[in-house]
Amino acid sequence: MCDFEVYINKLAEIFTEKPKIEMKYIIEYYKNELGIDLTDLSHPISKKISSISDFSEKEKEIKKHHLRILGLALMDIKNYNENIYKTYLKRIVNNKNISIHGHIFEIKECAHFIETCRNANLDFKFGDANLKEPDFIVNNSGFEITSIRFSEATNEINPGNKLLNTFRNKNAKKYANPNCALIIDISEATYQTFEKNIPVSMSLNEVKEIMKKEMNFGVILCLIEWTEINGDNINFKGTVYPVYSENCTKELKEIIEDKFIKGQMNEFNGETFISSN
Repeated sequence: MCDFEVYINKLAEIFTEKPKIEMKYIIEYYKNELGIDLTDLSHPISKKISSISDFSEKEKEIKKHHLRILGLALMDIKNYNENIYKTYLKRIVNNKNISIHGHIFEIKECAHFIETCRNANLDFKFGDANLKEPDFIVNNSGFEITSIRFSEATNEINPGNKLLNTFRNKNAKKYANPNCALIIDISEATYQTFEKNIPVSMSLNEVKEIMKKEMNFGVILCLIEWTEINGDNINFKGTVYPVYSENCTKELKEIIEDKFIKGQMNEFNGETFISSN
């Protein structure tokens, strides 16, 4: 079998739930399909794999799974709109510090919104920052995406205060209104809390109570993502902790509850690893 046929077969494997896949095929996928050279150590995404040899076998598989999901999200966006795809690539390259992780989270959310809107026959629009619009607009309802993270050099880590400050910063924006949702990824802060056994001076529930009193948004969704290992299967899961305003519009609430949050929330099951980046 020629190298190209091997690559095509492995490419098909990337699109499945099979966890075991050699890193070289992920690198080929990024280069051939997305135009991203992961062997170029100056590229921010390549830093996610530069130290992969130092990880345990489980950590290696989780890291590769992260790269696979990110690659698929970028491909979905590229197929939907080349300009949005190029915008995200430019943001990643131009932001080589902690904000790279925030962009990666937004990329995965963008792909999720595109797929959900396509399946539910909803209008999707990429927000215009120059017009002070939120990141995404679905049937005229806004969705702003952000995350809370700590740099590796930070010694003082207070997830509660970080979450509250991030909320207040976004809550002061022009797009913060009852027809707009704020989605905050709190996975890394949760990881820091558990990994470093940090005492929580302000709990999530306490922060949510403050949010409810101050919020201009229609709803705030605090999101935690984790990796779950059951035997040979590796899956991403997530759950949200919503805070609704009394003024939340009917349209926004219906979109969230009918299209984006369905049924029971995911629960931790099997061997669980909360995302550290």
